[in-house]
Amino acid sequence: MPASKSANLCWGQRYHWLRYQHVPPGSRHEAHIVDTFALPPGLSTPRLRSALNHLVRRHEVLRTVYRTQDGPWPRQVVQSPGPMPICEATTEQDGTPPPAEAIRRLTEADFELSTQWPARACVVTTAGVPVRLVMVFNHLAFDDRSLELLRAEFEALLGAAVSGRPARLAPVAAHPVDQALREESDEARDAARSALEHWRAELERMPSDMFVGRRSLPADRGPALSASLTSPTLLAAARETAARLRVWPSAIHLAAYAVSMAAYTGEPVVTHRMYTSQREASGCQDLMTCMSYPTLVAADLGDDPTFTEVVRRAAVRVERAIAHAHVPYDEVAELVAHEGRRRGRPVRVAGEFNFLTNAPRSCATRRDRLTWHAEPTEWTGAGSDTYFRIYEWSDGVTLALQAMAGVMDSDAVERFLRGYARLLEAHREQGTDLRVSEAAQFFDFTPRPQLRILRGATGVGPDLDRCDALAVDRTEALVATHPAAVDVRVDVTERGLVADVIAADPVTPADLRAHVLGAIDESPQARCPDWFRIRGAVEVEGDGLDAPRRAPATEAEQALFDAVQEVNGLPDLDPADCYAATGARVLRIPRVIEVLAEQGWSGLRGGQLCGIRPLRSLAADLVRS
Repeated sequence: MPASKSANLCWGQRYHWLRYQHVPPGSRHEAHIVDTFALPPGLSTPRLRSALNHLVRRHEVLRTVYRTQDGPWPRQVVQSPGPMPICEATTEQDGTPPPAEAIRRLTEADFELSTQWPARACVVTTAGVPVRLVMVFNHLAFDDRSLELLRAEFEALLGAAVSGRPARLAPVAAHPVDQALREESDEARDAARSALEHWRAELERMPSDMFVGRRSLPADRGPALSASLTSPTLLAAARETAARLRVWPSAIHLAAYAVSMAAYTGEPVVTHRMYTSQREASGCQDLMTCMSYPTLVAADLGDDPTFTEVVRRAAVRVERAIAHAHVPYDEVAELVAHEGRRRGRPVRVAGEFNFLTNAPRSCATRRDRLTWHAEPTEWTGAGSDTYFRIYEWSDGVTLALQAMAGVMDSDAVERFLRGYARLLEAHREQGTDLRVSEAAQFFDFTPRPQLRILRGATGVGPDLDRCDALAVDRTEALVATHPAAVDVRVDVTERGLVADVIAADPVTPADLRAHVLGAIDESPQARCPDWFRIRGAVEVEGDGLDAPRRAPATEAEQALFDAVQEVNGLPDLDPADCYAATGARVLRIPRVIEVLAEQGWSGLRGGQLCGIRPLRSLAADLVRS
């Protein structure tokens, strides 16, 4: 099909596009949106197809593909109208796959986004009559608001098809390509730069890893757990508290989440990513595409505030997040990478929070029900530590928690859900206003290891005054894995974290820094020393930041060097630095992976390039395909 329109990705699409590319093939259906439509009596299959094809002609997003090969940036390309991809499954036993199997295949199959449209359908028929339609959407192109609009239009078209009267639909004001072009204007870019300064300030007040005292495995390692608690009383508890405090129920849940995580992690600042719409900040309320992504949120509970105060702060944080939401997600990811490089340890804000409304549907329970679910194996490749969702039903609330076992075991997951519910129920009573320290009684978490805090460090950001003994021990062990290191001692001094190293072979501070940063993902509590003192044949000291640039030393290093340079149009780069620090752009990472594959190299995932490991270290993961 010839292309009629194209543009770069909209800012609201970029998170979901990157996430879809970074998750391994075969696991991507975790991000698919599945919706079921009951079909009215008297509807024929040809009329159903006609209604779907009408939507395809009307909405460009339904016939858009997303390509990386057409230029330096990924592009959305609108194709000419055509029939919606639709399969048919019969309820009769006629030798064809039954509806459940057909729908499973439709749901779990990856979208080949460069060639396939982001929506597909399966109609279930009985005796040739369509009775149910199941549609699968790629989250890149649709969010809750756009699906709400699409459903309303589709139902209007179906009603018109049955009644024989024409449907009256409002004109489409704009398409995603139009929005993308607006976002490239000087005015939009100026507003985005201002909003990005807000997120830069947010990052500076966040700890490097909220789970630092609980993490038992490196990030993305090990199995994952999934459980939910459904309660018929939590709906009233949250709404009554919200009404009393004059906030939205979502602010009550955000505050309860912050208090619950503080009780578990023992951290004074709780960080997470909260799904936030760009619609209000962009002024595009009814644009048919995805305009939501998880924004950074930090809750400072270090002064042991009351629950009412936590709610007030949560409401303010949500308001500020919404006001600054209209930014390119990939540029926020670049800020995270630069902040991690500045601190000498990865900045992980990998807990996700999502508030969803399922009304008018019922939760179908009259008592609290804890349910353990199958391991969310597809979700484990998404790069998150936890994913907490609140589902509001017409008659209850479901709390759903997915967690990597490296940060929460099954006991902690259950205590978190039950304690969260008890916390909300307690504050339903007027006059109850517990401090964060008092709320710990609802959880009874197993105490985390007591970390001896070492004062006097000159670290960076919120890690400034809490360089703990565990971090020192892990950093010492990590430096000691360098082949030239004979003996290592790490201390906190006026220079910050200082590594004294006795070396058997010549080695420089830059060598040690690159070694630590290359292996730091394997030791989450460690961080790169601020200063190295090396004693051996030659005594030398320094921070390792002023190393002379060295050419790639291996074939794999050269391949990665060339791919990053080619895709990003960089005249030169340093393989000893991380991807973002070279000036390379996060949104171009999937194309870098494609170029490597075209040259016969595999072994790197896109998410790895978002971190602080040097390119030289990342190249060691490459293998010949």
